[in-house]
Amino acid sequence: MLGTCLRLLVGALCGACSLGTVGAYPDTSPLLGSNWGSLTHLYTATARNSYHLQIHKDGHVDGTPHQTIYSALMIRSEDAGFVVITGAATRRFLCMDLRGNIFGSHHFSPENCRFRQWTLENGYDVYLSPQHHYLVSLSRAKRPFQPGTNPPPFSQFLARRNEVPLLRFHTARPRRHTRSAEDPPERDPLNVLKPRPRATPMPVSCSRELQSAEEGGPAASDPLGVLRRGRGNARGGAGGTDRCRPFPRFA
Repeated sequence: MLGTCLRLLVGALCGACSLGTVGAYPDTSPLLGSNWGSLTHLYTATARNSYHLQIHKDGHVDGTPHQTIYSALMIRSEDAGFVVITGAATRRFLCMDLRGNIFGSHHFSPENCRFRQWTLENGYDVYLSPQHHYLVSLSRAKRPFQPGTNPPPFSQFLARRNEVPLLRFHTARPRRHTRSAEDPPERDPLNVLKPRPRATPMPVSCSRELQSAEEGGPAASDPLGVLRRGRGNARGGAGGTDRCRPFPRFA
């Protein structure tokens, strides 16, 4: 009876602790919301180049001419025209530092990872950080944005529909287990990766031509070289027959 009461008491205490933990550490990640839209690619262009904003696994943000799994984004609309942008493949939020540089982060910060969105007259959208007063831009040059001025290059974006197959988001890249012949010797102790010797043709200086029967001489009277075989071997010696072997040499 006493053991049953102790077990019930311990279970009640554990349940109370778990409820307190959930209430003290709520998960405020926007990814858990149900109002995330479909996959979108933010396209920006100038007279010469065009890019899609992409967020890599290490948090680096750059542009790619074509759509990739790292340029696929999820954009969540919030109150008062604010949006939160995150990478679909990396689960990193698009954020901005004090100098206007954009990066991807697993930690969501309302001050650094929320942007105000509005549409320009040309139909493109711009995303402004209300905390740092910079526009989201793929350009290296950063300057605070002032209303009424022209936006910096690669800061006007057009939302495009995703064209990347969804299978690519869930398919892992194959791992290669092959080795190269240029690897260190300790990785190939049996010399398996060393290239095999190649056969080289016999030097041109070792080739011999028989005289034609029309020219006269020994070849005309002895076309098969039967009578001259002994003289040729004796004259060749170590410098002739051994040097001009009929089999190819290996380098």
